[in-house]
Amino acid sequence: MKKLDSYIFKALLVPFSYSLFTLIVIFVVNFLIKTMDRFLGKGLSIWVILELIVLNLAWMLALALPMSVLIAVLLSYGRMASDHEITAMRSSGISMPRIMLPALVFAGMIASFTIYFNNEILPDVNHKARLLGSSIYRKRPDLDITPGYFISDLPEYNLRVDEVSETGLKKVVIFSKNSKDRQIAIFAEEGNLKVDGSQILITLYNGEKHSIEFSKSGDYQREFFDSTRIAMTVDNLELKRRDSATRGDREMSSAMMFEKIKETEKKLAGIRSRMEKIYWESPIFKGDSLQNLSALLDTVTRFTAKDKVPQGFDWKGWNRTIDKLDSQERLTISYRKQINKYGVEIHKKYAMPIACFVFVIMGVPLGIMTRKNSGSIGVAIGMFFIYWASLIAGEELADRLLMTPIMAMWMPNLVFGLIGVWISYHASRERRVW
Repeated sequence: MKKLDSYIFKALLVPFSYSLFTLIVIFVVNFLIKTMDRFLGKGLSIWVILELIVLNLAWMLALALPMSVLIAVLLSYGRMASDHEITAMRSSGISMPRIMLPALVFAGMIASFTIYFNNEILPDVNHKARLLGSSIYRKRPDLDITPGYFISDLPEYNLRVDEVSETGLKKVVIFSKNSKDRQIAIFAEEGNLKVDGSQILITLYNGEKHSIEFSKSGDYQREFFDSTRIAMTVDNLELKRRDSATRGDREMSSAMMFEKIKETEKKLAGIRSRMEKIYWESPIFKGDSLQNLSALLDTVTRFTAKDKVPQGFDWKGWNRTIDKLDSQERLTISYRKQINKYGVEIHKKYAMPIACFVFVIMGVPLGIMTRKNSGSIGVAIGMFFIYWASLIAGEELADRLLMTPIMAMWMPNLVFGLIGVWISYHASRERRVW
């Protein structure tokens, strides 16, 4: 039996490695297609681009690991079924659960690593990837000079050239801007432009400079020069890395998000106390029993001066009380959505790794039934697409407070697991499922 376990384990390892590599390549290509148009043309070094890709490999790996387990199980058990090895095992008295055991152990190893990875490594890497991406996004591109067009990216001047050659710039025209007291116009036969960090140095030759001082009753000056230099600082012309202590939900570990949930629950308790205080101190509702403020707010109406109200009825106080309660109720809903958002991310860190076991329970009998590799890959893609769509739908429902985070993230595992048990039961008795 140890030889059998080792044989099945090795049979799983090869397709798992190939599928993991292929999926990572697909994710990287998709990432480059979606994001590189925002980063190209900004003068980034190849090392910065590689760093950005490596940092984004983390979430790709977390997504690709469970899917690779599914593909590996389908391919390996499908190959063993087509070679009649599964038939030989069953003829030797080996049960279906025993044949499935090496795959479950393999899935346990991958799931354990993924849980550790999702909690200890992925949040920090996601945080660094976001900071680098935002720094790159803020970086302004190096000046792209097009002959015959003004460049307005400079902070103090507008620049236009008639010709750009290997030796430099020809027929340069510069106008000052953003100054109400002084206007400058510079014309030069030749020049060159150099970018040094966040500094831009423009050297001009054989030209003239015109300036007019509006603050001095239109004092006009004209100056000829053989050469002159203009230096200016342009913000974000070079890549400036920034650090931030603020983290999104996908940049936190489970422990961090539990702390956030506790803080938000304390805020909710404070809101509840304020709502009860508003309710009991109001002359409108005093003496009534407080059951459900949300249901109460759905039934009450506001009054205006045109409405017929009883003599002495404080309709303005009524409206003020309703407005205060409405404001607190909206804040309550916002905090509840925030709690659900953190809860979804916490359970997702564990639900997706545990899905490795679910994929084994479903994948082993399906791999034996499909046999052919092409069919197995199609089944794997379809299953994972449905599973991932279910997670996205559950996350959306949880964000809208229509489902609890536990149900939203674990329901796909439960449904797929029950289907897998049902298929495995029929496969163990060599019955056709469809």
